[in-house]
Amino acid sequence: MGSTRRIATLLYHSKIQVIHGNSEEVAIAELKIWEVQITSHYPEGRKFSLFLVWKESGEVIIGFDNHKPKGPHLHKRGREEPYEFKDVGQLIEDFWSLVRMEGFLV
Repeated sequence: MGSTRRIATLLYHSKIQVIHGNSEEVAIAELKIWEVQITSHYPEGRKFSLFLVWKESGEVIIGFDNHKPKGPHLHKRGREEPYEFKDVGQLIEDFWSLVRMEGFLV
């Protein structure tokens, strides 16, 4: 009898354009959250990828993700730092808060 592998279920997906308040440059915000099997890599049973990138260059401005083996972390202008994941609501709130702090109109 083989093991059953559970496939990730997409819980939330949103992709929108946002405008910078000063330069009027356009960026793309894409948020994806999946339900996954609880494991040591995903103890909360969620996999996520929330990124804001410049539309023209694709350069990451802000990003939150939790891929293996790094776990939850924040990307900001070329740097990475750990992120303390509490719940999906707080994650989305933290993402949009940083987007606004970068000067985008949301």
